Amino acid sequence: MIVGWKWGGQIFPRIEGWFAEEDGVVEVPQSPELAQASLDRFERFRRGELGDQFSLSSTEVASVLRYSAPGMLPAGVSAPDVEFRDGVVALRARVAIQAFPGLPGLEGLLGLLPDTVSILIEGAISPLDDESVALVVHGVYAAFIPVPLPDGMTPRILTALGRRGREGLAVDALSFPLPDGVQSAHVLRDRLILVRDD
Repeated sequence: MIVGWKWGGQIFPRIEGWFAEEDGVVEVPQSPELAQASLDRFERFRRGELGDQFSLSSTEVASVLRYSAPGMLPAGVSAPDVEFRDGVVALRARVAIQAFPGLPGLEGLLGLLPDTVSILIEGAISPLDDESVALVVHGVYAAFIPVPLPDGMTPRILTALGRRGREGLAVDALSFPLPDGVQSAHVLRDRLILVRDD
């Protein structure tokens, strides 16, 4: 009681933080250091030092995208963020409309938005072939529009954002290459799981 009265302003916020985390997991913010630590762990996994499966949190994946894989994002896309929940992948980023001239003409909807908009793509990871996986898109959201854009617009939005067609890839899906040494990838609850190639 005396401790709380005398040093409450200094002590209680720290104590509250200890109990505020769910399931005992401390959420680490995105950072270059987290990106590098995740890549270092991944290299150890590829060398066979961490078993046959490797898991990454959405914060780790977002850190790698934001700080360690600049060439992976097309020009005009910034502030990438990733969330995994119940097997669903949510990709969010800021998109500069000028960098994607195909976007403003989509049914006139995006032409009403500012020069840079927040785009959210939700979907699920599906196997594609021995070297790639597909993100099958369930919905695309733009800025302040509270409902997904019409399904018929999804292929054109993905094409405008740089989707490349390939055999076996649905028009409403994006392909992502698997890293060397990885044979498959999937999302389990809130983690990305990579399976090492034997």
